[in-house]
Amino acid sequence: MDEQGMSNLERRYRWLLRVLPKWYRQDREEEMVGIFLADRTDDLDLEHSWPGWGETGAILGLAVRTHLAAGAALTSVPARVMWRGEVVRVLGMIGLLLGVFYAGAAITNLSVAYGNPEWAQPISWWRLLELAPIVAFAALLNGRRTPAKIAAFAPVVLTVATLAQTGGHVVLWVLFQLPGIVTFLCLCLGFHREAPTPPARRLLWWGGGALLLGVLGGFATGTGLLAIALITVVVRVVAFVRGDFVLGRAVSLFALLQLAPLAFLLVGGEVLVIVLPLAVLLVLCAVAPVRKPSARPRVS
Repeated sequence: MDEQGMSNLERRYRWLLRVLPKWYRQDREEEMVGIFLADRTDDLDLEHSWPGWGETGAILGLAVRTHLAAGAALTSVPARVMWRGEVVRVLGMIGLLLGVFYAGAAITNLSVAYGNPEWAQPISWWRLLELAPIVAFAALLNGRRTPAKIAAFAPVVLTVATLAQTGGHVVLWVLFQLPGIVTFLCLCLGFHREAPTPPARRLLWWGGGALLLGVLGGFATGTGLLAIALITVVVRVVAFVRGDFVLGRAVSLFALLQLAPLAFLLVGGEVLVIVLPLAVLLVLCAVAPVRKPSARPRVS
C-alpha cells in the first residue's frame, strides 16, 4: 500500500505487524489494520497516537503462535513453519528433561546432606527449588503450560540468588547455564496456547530415565556434563538411524549449546582425555546432516 495517504497511526500499526510472518500478513494485514483503525477517526489521534499496550501484546503473542505454528488452529501454514515449531518444542522438552536430570542429582545431594549433618553444609529450604523441574515436567504432560513454565524457571531463581550471595562470576554462570537458558526459552515459546500437549505415555519413560540417571550421577560429582554429552551423542545417532528429522535437528542444536560448558572443563585440563573426544563428537552431532522430512509433521 502507498504510504503517502497513510496516517502516522496506520503506519505504526503496519510496522508493528511486521513481527508476523509474511505468509500470515499477506492474508490478514489489511483486515487487521482496518479493525485497529475502525473506531479511531480523530485527526489528532491518527497523527500522534501509538498502538496500545494490549494490542501490542496480542500481536506479539500471535507472532509467536504463527512463527512456531502447531497447525491445528491456523490454516495455510507452510510446512517449514510447522517443522520449525516442532523442533523448538522438542528442544524445549529436552531442556526440561535436562532439568529433571539435575533434579535427580539434587535429590541425591540433599539426601546425603540431610543424612550426614556432621560434615555436610547446612541445608537451605531454598534448595528445594532444585526439584521444581520434576513438577514442571508433570505439569506440562498434564497440559498445564503456565505452571510448568513457572516451575521450570525456579532453579534459575535459586542460582541467581546464590550468585548474589556469593558474588559468583556472572559470565561463567551464563555459559554453564546456556543449554538450560536457551531450552527454557524454547519451552516458553514453543508451548503456546495452541500447541499440542506432549505425549505423556512416551515421555514418562524419558522423564523416569532422566530422573534415575540424575540420582545415580549425584553420587559421582562432576560427571553430569559428561553423561549428558554422551547421551546427546547416542540420541543423535538414534534419530539419524530412525530418520527422525525433528529429534535430529533439536539434538543437533542441543549439542551445539553444550560446547560452552564443556569448554571450561577443557580449560581445566583435569579430564582432558574424556572431554576432548566428547567435544569433538558434539561438534559432529551439530554439523552432521539431518534427513529432510518427506511430509508435514503430525499434530497431536
